[in-house]
Amino acid sequence: MPTNAERFFKKVSSLKELNALVGTSEDADFDCKVWPVRADDARRVIAKAACGFANATGGVIVIGVKASGAGANTPDVVRALTPVDDRHAVASSTLEIILQSVEPGIEGIQIKTIADGKSKTSGFVLVFVPASDGAPRRSKIDWRFYVRVASGTLPMELFQIEERFGRRPNPRLSLHIEISNMMMDPPGHDGGALRNLTIGIKNGGRGMAKFPGVRFKRLSALRPDSFGIDGSGGFGLPLRPSELEWIVFRGGVDDVIYPEETRLIGKLIQTAARKGDRGIPPKLAPGQFAAGFTQAERLFVCEALDLEFEISAEGTATQTGVYKLPQDEFRLMVAVR
Repeated sequence: MPTNAERFFKKVSSLKELNALVGTSEDADFDCKVWPVRADDARRVIAKAACGFANATGGVIVIGVKASGAGANTPDVVRALTPVDDRHAVASSTLEIILQSVEPGIEGIQIKTIADGKSKTSGFVLVFVPASDGAPRRSKIDWRFYVRVASGTLPMELFQIEERFGRRPNPRLSLHIEISNMMMDPPGHDGGALRNLTIGIKNGGRGMAKFPGVRFKRLSALRPDSFGIDGSGGFGLPLRPSELEWIVFRGGVDDVIYPEETRLIGKLIQTAARKGDRGIPPKLAPGQFAAGFTQAERLFVCEALDLEFEISAEGTATQTGVYKLPQDEFRLMVAVR
């Protein structure tokens, strides 16, 4: 599941979107920088910003945009665009600074440039810095550890550094859904149908996910399948009693999702509506189901749904999102008299 910083990095891809930042406040996800004239200042500024994001939840360094404070204890506000003369050279220098001036190294750095339209080379540079696992990162310019807190990058306190040195790699959890259509009603019930959602949690990180869980905002059109993931009442994570608003699957002390594992949990069912008799072919193959029944094709529709969910595990931030189920029309063979 993409983080806020990843979404920001993907979204800001044009001069129009950069201009839209003017008047907004910096936050935990992005930090604006005017490219320094002196090379040693550039190393200091970029190394500090990169360490700050790596030791927090990740973020984006936006180079070529000016931000300044409005007073004590207030976040810096984006004031103006100040494009660099050679965006490609600045992108190369920025990447070199992060590679040479931050230790341990930061994996997963992404960088892109945006032209300002005034010349072939001028523009802006955006650097995505992911959150790092394990030991904290420090700047080799001043040998200090930094962390991004709200809209500021601050030196880490001793207890924060000690805690990070003892931290294991984190899991990275995302929602996994497999969709299939199937018959629900037995012969003689005019062929009801449903959309079957097999749900799971994928761990794409390098750490184990302990006490994993996922919950879904309950919808009138959706219900859990009491037959479980295996058809015999078994679930990958227990289906827990919960308030009416949520459907909850939550693991206990013995439930662990290992790195690169996808744990299938259970199934959710959405009932399909029959969409008239248009397009139904003649009855086929008498006796296919039982004496007195014949086989025919029926058209069904499942309405689009916004499935709100939350994924959590011990020691990780809760991930929230919306899985958009599209409207789906499908044909199935049914038994009719």
